Amino acid sequence: MKDEMMLVGVTLARRYTRKQKEIFLAEVCRQCREAGWKTEFQTRHSRMLHVCNLVIGDLAHAKTVIACAYDTPASAQLPIRYYPLNPRKNTQAEGWNLAWEWILGAACFLIAAGAVYTLRWLSPAMKIAAVLVAVLAALLGVSLLHSRGNRVNFNRNSASVALILRLIQECDPNASTALVLVDQCCNSYEGLKLLKEACPSRAEVILLDCLAQGEKVVCAHRKGVDVSDLLEEDWINKEYEDPDNGLRFFERGVLLASGAIEKHQFVVRHTRSKRDCHVDIPRLERILEKLKGRIKAE
Repeated sequence: MKDEMMLVGVTLARRYTRKQKEIFLAEVCRQCREAGWKTEFQTRHSRMLHVCNLVIGDLAHAKTVIACAYDTPASAQLPIRYYPLNPRKNTQAEGWNLAWEWILGAACFLIAAGAVYTLRWLSPAMKIAAVLVAVLAALLGVSLLHSRGNRVNFNRNSASVALILRLIQECDPNASTALVLVDQCCNSYEGLKLLKEACPSRAEVILLDCLAQGEKVVCAHRKGVDVSDLLEEDWINKEYEDPDNGLRFFERGVLLASGAIEKHQFVVRHTRSKRDCHVDIPRLERILEKLKGRIKAE
């Protein structure tokens, strides 16, 4: 697992721009060819959005589908908490972060404008200093308002991608299982919507969310799905009858994530920041064995 984490967590850690995603997908396709898996792309284009899912295996006849997001988020100015099971809380957190970025950006531009305005009254030496202040403030303001990919993304979602890469190496390509790397899942559900269109209605879909670190692991699932072989004694077992999160797209959906409990909410800390750089390798290995057992059971 360390080799896979080095690849997707360090070498190809940012999968934010279209070019970064293309480089990553080319490497995964190469590994799939070597392991004997067939691949195909699910794509959707619009003026505002480009979605490109990578399907590994025969999705049309799959009994089990294991999927995770491969895109990585933008860096954030505030310490953002991510709620895998509560999209409304994620929207609120994003709103606060955007507001803070705009406030800081506006403050920088006001400082730049003030420095330029005072030039007429300053001595030549002070004018040089004022121009430097104006330029630096303007550059900082542009930087705050310019969206850029976060540099380290172990939890969102490099650890889950590493699990998919290990499954490619260790599972039979002829099994009735499909692996899917899903695009556009950090800020929306567009990739999952596209996956749903081609996914067999009765297939069991296991969504791998943040799994790098966290005190607790949650196994959330739709009512009627047997998850007894996935659970460990100290894991949280949460059943949904009418979910409003990613489980809502699949009749037999399961979601795995690691995090903590805060104010009765399951939350993942330190995403979209330089602190998203820790991983629990032994726990990832245990999750890998559970997923392999699930595939063999089919």
